[in-house]
Amino acid sequence: MNPGEKPCKIAGIAVGLLALSLVPAWAGCKSAMSSPQWPEVARAISTAQLCEQLPVGPNRTSGFKVVSADVCSTGANLASVKATALLTCETGDNALFQMAPVEGKVVATVSLDVGACKITDTHVEIDGEIGSLLSELPDTQDFARNWAQSQLSRLCQLQ
Repeated sequence: MNPGEKPCKIAGIAVGLLALSLVPAWAGCKSAMSSPQWPEVARAISTAQLCEQLPVGPNRTSGFKVVSADVCSTGANLASVKATALLTCETGDNALFQMAPVEGKVVATVSLDVGACKITDTHVEIDGEIGSLLSELPDTQDFARNWAQSQLSRLCQLQ
């Protein structure tokens, strides 16, 4: 470790959620995608099921690709993560009516207390057609926060 680097573990997310894993943070911001822990972060992110929150329509997550994930140290044991992902939702195979897949960009910002392994704040923005569908649901933000905290708690236990 280089002088001046603060060793700590922080959660990396994707969006909407959503995803979280532990990655090292330094003063300033770093890309979580370049860390050795990124494969574990990517696995956690791949379990996000934002589309499944929709009662009908394209309610199956068929793609969730993280395009950026930046981790910033914001103080002693505090960090923030901002992740951008591309989300694709499609209709399940057993649906009565098939719909074309819909896509959107998810930007998730998460603040956390690394020492307590606790998320202190989250905000998820979803654009595109899927964003208009998900934003109509009252529990999208709560779902994203609860899912992210569960992933962070699971990964903290592994460390």
